[in-house]
Amino acid sequence: MSNGDSLNILLVDDEKIIHQSVGDYLSASGHRIDDVYNGEEALKAIQGREYDLCLLDVKMPKIDGLSALKKIQEIRPTLPVVLVSGHGSMEMVIEALRAGATDFLIKPVKLIELDAILEKSKNISRLLRQKKHFQDTIRGIQHFYDVQRGVNKLVGESSAISHVKEQINQAVAAGCDTILITGETGTGKEVVAHQIHAVGASEESPFIAVSCPSIPETLFESELFGYSKGSFTGATQDRAGLFTLADGGTLFLDEIADIPLEVQASLLRVLDTRTIRPVGSSKEIHAELRIICATNASLEQLIEEKKFREDLYYRINVFSIHLSPLRERREDILPLAKHFLSRSVKARRAECGGFSPRTKQMLLRYDYPGNVRELGNIVERAAILGHSGIIQPKHLILPKPSAIKESSMFRQPHHCEEREIILKALGKTKWNRKQAAKALQIPYSTLRYRIKTYRID
Repeated sequence: MSNGDSLNILLVDDEKIIHQSVGDYLSASGHRIDDVYNGEEALKAIQGREYDLCLLDVKMPKIDGLSALKKIQEIRPTLPVVLVSGHGSMEMVIEALRAGATDFLIKPVKLIELDAILEKSKNISRLLRQKKHFQDTIRGIQHFYDVQRGVNKLVGESSAISHVKEQINQAVAAGCDTILITGETGTGKEVVAHQIHAVGASEESPFIAVSCPSIPETLFESELFGYSKGSFTGATQDRAGLFTLADGGTLFLDEIADIPLEVQASLLRVLDTRTIRPVGSSKEIHAELRIICATNASLEQLIEEKKFREDLYYRINVFSIHLSPLRERREDILPLAKHFLSRSVKARRAECGGFSPRTKQMLLRYDYPGNVRELGNIVERAAILGHSGIIQPKHLILPKPSAIKESSMFRQPHHCEEREIILKALGKTKWNRKQAAKALQIPYSTLRYRIKTYRID
């Protein structure tokens, strides 16, 4: 790819006069030109090097321009291709644009029109360089964060976590490009998203996590889809959106329920077409990526309240993974605690011999309303306080004993008792699941998962 305002251009035409006139003009303008005379040579050229622009004649021997265009798009889908023809009927122009051409020139080529195309290509080239720079930076930060924090390691020995791991493998094997992760805050939804990405993508592909609540409502579209220069006050240059930056990798939209209704329609269109239209631009950009959405809210309830689009819900819920709260999978508490302690010890280069038996009992008794995230914070503080030796009960900062309650729903980790409690709650509410969840003081998504697990009809 070129640097600065100089472009690498592939000129494809079977007429020598075009190479002499257009080619000489482009060279005199400071651009690097590769001349080829038919479609076969063009395909060989773009396989050997990267170009910023391809000027492609329509009528050529062996492979015509439209056929060559389709093959070029398979090899270099982001390469702007401008078709050139001596006979520019409206039908041909429409056919060329539908086939993926970025523009159309009529012979004899007018220099003013050629200059406009060159300027547009410079902007595209600049945008692609910016995208690559951002992706490289994101990958570097992501790698450091993963190594230091172990964010993409799914830890646990419970049947619930084993099921999640199976679902991850199923989703990746089936090539699912849209996945919904549900669960309470702090259960590890982003960890699951990282795991999906790690299993189903190459090391070079980007993983971009977006916290939807952190984006101001007025900036959602420009942040997600990007914008063109001059599209609004302050837009001094083209800027790639998060969808474009995640091209070839994974975009994780955390707390999808917080996306404004007016933006949900645009998101639905992107999910359906996998094309992005930056704010203020008429050009659509194709993006191949996996989109993972997560929520701790009941999207079904938000649909009833007219706060979430039903069609968007069905589109993002192609494949769903539910994460149970930590209090419902207590088998994972000690493996997670050991993982967090090891991570903390490594980060601080301290020595720690693990947890005392009494400390383990305290960890197992607590309900963790903040789930895995809260357990991580508790262990990290304990590692600081007891940085040498065994972690003792005095090193754990927990709520007062009166605040350490068993879940009102599950006082004992026996599945038969849990099933009976759920059945009683459903009977009292005449099988109204939402009312039953409220009576049991658990999220609606948790109740749905338990009903499915225990095969309650």
